[in-house]
Amino acid sequence: MRLVKLTKKSLKLLIFFSFNSFIFTNMALSDVRSLLEEFERVNGDLKQAKEQIKLASLSKESIFAQLGWSLSSNSYFSQNKLEPLSVSSDYRGGYWNVSADISKPFLWGGQFGLENSITSTTLDLTSKTSYQFEQGLSYYQSLGKNFFGRETYKALAIAEKEIGVQKITESFILENKTLQFYNAYIKVSLEKALLNLEKNALARAKKRSELIRGWVKDGLKRKVDWQQSVMTELQGAERVEMANLRMKGALDTLSKLLHRRVSIREVRALSSNKLRAPRSNLKPLENKNLKLMAEKLKQLRMSVEKADYSFAPTIQSYVTYNTNQYDESIGTSFSDGAIWNSDNQYTVGINLTWPLGFKSEKIEKSKLLVQLNSLQRQQRETFENLKLDYYFLRQQLFRLDQSLKSSVKRLSLSKDILKEYTKLYDLGQMDLDQVIRAEEMRIGTETSIVNYRSQKESLLASLHNVKGSLRDVLNRN
Repeated sequence: MRLVKLTKKSLKLLIFFSFNSFIFTNMALSDVRSLLEEFERVNGDLKQAKEQIKLASLSKESIFAQLGWSLSSNSYFSQNKLEPLSVSSDYRGGYWNVSADISKPFLWGGQFGLENSITSTTLDLTSKTSYQFEQGLSYYQSLGKNFFGRETYKALAIAEKEIGVQKITESFILENKTLQFYNAYIKVSLEKALLNLEKNALARAKKRSELIRGWVKDGLKRKVDWQQSVMTELQGAERVEMANLRMKGALDTLSKLLHRRVSIREVRALSSNKLRAPRSNLKPLENKNLKLMAEKLKQLRMSVEKADYSFAPTIQSYVTYNTNQYDESIGTSFSDGAIWNSDNQYTVGINLTWPLGFKSEKIEKSKLLVQLNSLQRQQRETFENLKLDYYFLRQQLFRLDQSLKSSVKRLSLSKDILKEYTKLYDLGQMDLDQVIRAEEMRIGTETSIVNYRSQKESLLASLHNVKGSLRDVLNRN
């Protein structure tokens, strides 16, 4: 019965400590996530990356904006008093004209136009005023370089791809900035943990000094032992101050990233690893930089295709239809001169412009091909270097885990040794020097463990950064 009660009590304690451990870990992760979200909101490079996405979107919209309706108008007044050659060529008099044209270009390389013009003529010879109203329809279609709008469609596709490039650029910058932020966070956590270790060591030194002081008063220990313990205590206080300075320096770096003063309470001490090593091998499009290069290559290939269109001549076919009407009444000239008038003219034609040699076009395409080949080479080299980074990071993690396991064993031994040496010193069978050396051995081992854990967390962050998954992992945990 008693065994059952003990078992239930042990189970309750296990659940209690497990629950508290879960709460502490999630609180620590929550702190990282909240600070990371704040960092993303205030970082200038990320803001600029978002602005570049907006600019790319506006560039695409500007292509459509150029396809809107447009109105052009012209007017003039002229008074002719020039001497004529003969009576039949006597055009002295007053003239005025008003014209208004409406046009609309289309994506497929066509352009529609509606032309309107009214002209007033008052000859001095007859003193009569006549009006001419002209109206016309026109349609132009590109058939060469911009064959049915292929250049415009390609420019639109390139603009759309640019939006994708800028979005991937933002994610690439965000991934690298996340690594920068998390390394700064880890550094603060490390220095906070080291400060706690030094404070604990100082507390043990103070306790030892008080005990030895009492023993010296009772004549059980020598005064030199108390002096030596005080010296160790002062050294511990110096270490605390230095650790505090290092922590403030790390906190200053983190504060600058957030553009505000960060309190040490906002950062958890490094107690355990929060990240886990990725299980799969590196794939080319996982890395943000490689993904960005792949997207830029697609855009460059589109630009090369668009450059190929430039080697075709500019051919433009057109058809026009015009009507007109002369009359002494301006109203009649308007009504009878509209496009339904039988007095009309049809015109069908074609314009051809063919640059001989296409020298400038060849230069532009050559420049694009150089950029394309250069980026392909960079992509191959970057992928090979990233595979090496990924391999050596995993190797470092393996070695670091071995050192960490060894340090944990050393810590257990150093605690036992310090405990045993303290007992022997209390019994007068051990010098204080040996106790102090054992204490320093324990401090050194604890420091090594904390440093190893910090290095492991930093290596894991770099490993996830290579795979392009660091931000997702931090937000998901």
